[in-house]
Amino acid sequence: MEDDKLTKSVHDRYHSFLKEDVNPHEWAYAWRSELNKGGFRAVDFLMREIVDTGKCVGCAACVTICPTDVFDYKDENPVDTRSDACVYCELCADVCPVLRPPDKDLLNLLDFKKPILDEGFGPYCYAVLARAKDPEFLKRGQDGGVTSALLVHALKKGTINGAVLGDVLPDNPQVGIHKLATTAEEILACSGSRYTYSPNTVALIEAMKRDVRPIAVVGVPCQVDGVRQQQYSSIRLEVAKWYQKNIKLVIGLFCSEAFTHEHIKLMAEHLNVEPKDIVNVNVKGKVIITLSDGREEIMPLKDFHPYARPACLYCLDYSADNADIGVGGIGLSGWTFVAIRTEAGHEAFQAALDDDLFEVMPVESVPRSKSLLIKLSEIKRNKPLPALMPTLQERIEIGNISPKTFYKDYNPADGGKK
Repeated sequence: MEDDKLTKSVHDRYHSFLKEDVNPHEWAYAWRSELNKGGFRAVDFLMREIVDTGKCVGCAACVTICPTDVFDYKDENPVDTRSDACVYCELCADVCPVLRPPDKDLLNLLDFKKPILDEGFGPYCYAVLARAKDPEFLKRGQDGGVTSALLVHALKKGTINGAVLGDVLPDNPQVGIHKLATTAEEILACSGSRYTYSPNTVALIEAMKRDVRPIAVVGVPCQVDGVRQQQYSSIRLEVAKWYQKNIKLVIGLFCSEAFTHEHIKLMAEHLNVEPKDIVNVNVKGKVIITLSDGREEIMPLKDFHPYARPACLYCLDYSADNADIGVGGIGLSGWTFVAIRTEAGHEAFQAALDDDLFEVMPVESVPRSKSLLIKLSEIKRNKPLPALMPTLQERIEIGNISPKTFYKDYNPADGGKK
């Protein structure tokens, strides 16, 4: 089959780039060069190279960029359900953050606010510790309730008409699902964090179909990177232009890794409760679990290391470097670390400050928060690019699939344990 030959040709070219130490920003040439010749079935390349190898991070960028609805999304992975609908546009490959790093001009395209600082957690202009003044945001949000307060404010001001968020299953509040929120009540209902993977960005499909715009997107770093590569793909089709024009604010959530759904069962069995009774989980060097009866229980974080999601190894970003605003409760209690990165982030945050939504204090008030942010960011960055990492099957054969410990215990230079 000609398609199979083309796919193999792109695959071989791509791997020759990896082996020959070609500049990673040139890797995308492996498939972009086919576009001028009429394209190829990039879905086959993506499935073979990323999904079948277990390297897919689940960001859903390929799912939400596809103009002909080739993919479904199931079990945190794209499924090429309608691959015959492929129109050879190559967008699914071009937006995958695992196949390649962002293009070199992304920093300029994102309009980072000057002066641009970089102290180890991505480019930013300024950072503060903040918390919402409204007690409802504090009660229902995670840590300082900043993200929900920002979104509701933007919605009421008319700067957005919807937000792509994560919600939860009614019978298990620790299992995340995607949500397009268009009211303040819907945004508030999505408050709080889950430590399983929530496929927030799948809701972009609904936003486009319903033409809800402009919108904000909230996601973990791998999702932020997928969104940015959709907005600024070098393959300029209408679907990419829609995202570039209509996504007005991207808020990135600091993230080391997510846990598999099995960790919920572990918590429930340990505490002798039903999963639905676990109403909130927070990680502060330990796992703090709030139950429906108001009890707060604590479990050691090390108990959850075996449940770290294997795919998270392939993400190099802790601090959502390419977001407009990066947020997290890192080393804090009741406050949010807020890193303002771009002009869009500054405008949204400053508008909320002008309307007296937040209490704010300097980052220096809790210096360990910034120190911890830098440390965790460097741990994730200090790995090979995902394309150069072992596949999931190779990690299974090595005997270590944990994203937390793999590069602590494994020396890629000699193919064995340290």
